Amino acid sequence: MLNLAVKIAEIKRELADIPESRLAEVDRYLKTILKTKKLKKTREPKTLGGIWANKGFEKITSIEKEIQASRKELGAMILHKKL
Repeated sequence: MLNLAVKIAEIKRELADIPESRLAEVDRYLKTILKTKKLKKTREPKTLGGIWANKGFEKITSIEKEIQASRKELGAMILHKKL
């Protein structure tokens, strides 16, 4: 798995060095490979096995609103912090 991550990082680095005039060629080549491979477009979501069950999150009616409120509160605290 680590070797795969390293190889992907190397390829990404090398892509930055490809001349602009050859990018269309690389794009076509990659699309050809992906078509023949028939890769899965969507990944299945990973489950955490219910580790957050019964921790109180069930009581929150709107998680998004709670997150927004927390961000605003944190932002205000940071802005008004005395150094």
